[in-house]
Amino acid sequence: MSAIARVALLAIGNELLNGEVQDCNLHTLARRLTQQGFRVEQAAMVRDDPPAIAASLRALLATRPDVLLVSGGLGPTADDCTLSAVAAALGRPLLETPAARQAVESAYDRLLAAGYVPQRGPEEARRKMSRLPEGALPLFNPVGVAPGVWLEPGETILICLPGVPAELAALLERTVIPRLSARFGRQAWAEGALVVQCEDEADLAGILREVAARYPEVYVKSLAQPFPVTGVSSAENAALRILAAAHALDVTAAQAQVEETLRTLESACADAGILVLRREIQTSFPDSYSV
Repeated sequence: MSAIARVALLAIGNELLNGEVQDCNLHTLARRLTQQGFRVEQAAMVRDDPPAIAASLRALLATRPDVLLVSGGLGPTADDCTLSAVAAALGRPLLETPAARQAVESAYDRLLAAGYVPQRGPEEARRKMSRLPEGALPLFNPVGVAPGVWLEPGETILICLPGVPAELAALLERTVIPRLSARFGRQAWAEGALVVQCEDEADLAGILREVAARYPEVYVKSLAQPFPVTGVSSAENAALRILAAAHALDVTAAQAQVEETLRTLESACADAGILVLRREIQTSFPDSYSV
């Protein structure tokens, strides 16, 4: 690949927009994909409404991301309508897929053997989870029952994952990240931070503006914090982090960009009389996975 792969995210669920459930899937997807060297460019959230889901999908696909990841709505109940909406958005039929049915039955075999369920789910519920948009490939769910879905309708790889966080995380780590990394090649992300003693974030504005202009390929950002908290030492209250992060096609290049930016920030802070307490740096390697 000659460029960093671009990713869009879509989370689906009434419970998310009602505030009944706090979404963590967008955070998981954004963080892990970023750490693997992908550039997450946008994210959206929509209710369990097929026309609304289809409209959101079409809008996101129109931006031509390399990857569109969707979370939620793959289960056995009537409000799990993601795949019918995907089929409608792409103009494809929703078909019973033997490989998906096998994935569902294999999942029940595992759950029955472990004693997690007393019997297989109803036939219609199992059939529902086996219906995929035409041309889709099922992704075996190692935690739950409903398989994930991998679909390539054009330039964008469209991936649908279950909304249960543990199921999404397992599929992401064991299947999705390895497949995407194999497709798009080695990409890298490095990030670091300076922890400085600074009571007012506004005092850093000029420094950050100048350093960001000098290193346009590096994301430079101070992380705001509340003003002094009662019972916390003045030193802790004054500790503020400045983040520097970069994508690159090479791990060494990404880390070098971040380290040079941090050195420049450190020097600029010293010139301004701002004490640097410590420096932190982390590099992510795209071929190491948490399984």
